[in-house]
Amino acid sequence: MLIIPAIFIQNGKAVSLYKGEDNPEKKTYHRLPEFYAKEFQEAGAKYLEVIDLDAKNRKLLPNIRAEFTGEIWWGGEVRTIEEISELLANGATRIILGTSASPIYKEALEKFGVEKIMAGLKVHSDPDAPDKCTELSDQGFKYIILHDLESQGTLFHPNFDVMEKCFIFSNAKIFASGGVADVRHIDLLKKAGVTGVIIARALYERHLDLKDLIQRFEDA
Repeated sequence: MLIIPAIFIQNGKAVSLYKGEDNPEKKTYHRLPEFYAKEFQEAGAKYLEVIDLDAKNRKLLPNIRAEFTGEIWWGGEVRTIEEISELLANGATRIILGTSASPIYKEALEKFGVEKIMAGLKVHSDPDAPDKCTELSDQGFKYIILHDLESQGTLFHPNFDVMEKCFIFSNAKIFASGGVADVRHIDLLKKAGVTGVIIARALYERHLDLKDLIQRFEDA
């Protein structure tokens, strides 16, 4: 089970949205994103998800890369082949393409390969999510990140049912994002077949310790 810390960036700052919305429950963290990248690096993280929420923060990628030597998975309104090329050249390891980039899925996978291009899928309590995962898998995606908006930022629990069904119905490796706040959540996601867990708010607010999680789930 991979443990992936995440940095969601808006207006140059690390933030945590609440249920996918920019609402009063949103948290803004006042250190620079590269500070958190360095902190995650020092905790032993080998992977880092970075989501550029307003698609205005790509200039921060070199700063983040300077502090983090592992894989950087970059997403956020990436819609063209040229943008993918630029992000990879500037330090990203893999690019996360959302549904807005569906017109370039085929070309991106062919040009950069399945190890460089990941699918990002936003889900609520979505009965169609397993079918969507199957479609993405059939289109050639090896990796799918499920951003569970219903759970995002709540520190409540992930949507275990959706994650498990997406694992069962697709051939892709599934990564779960949203709602993780307890070691038991990670244990249950592991049992559901999830390849990795993406965690943000629970790390920033010290509900979970990244170093301990890596030792428990990755190094075991």
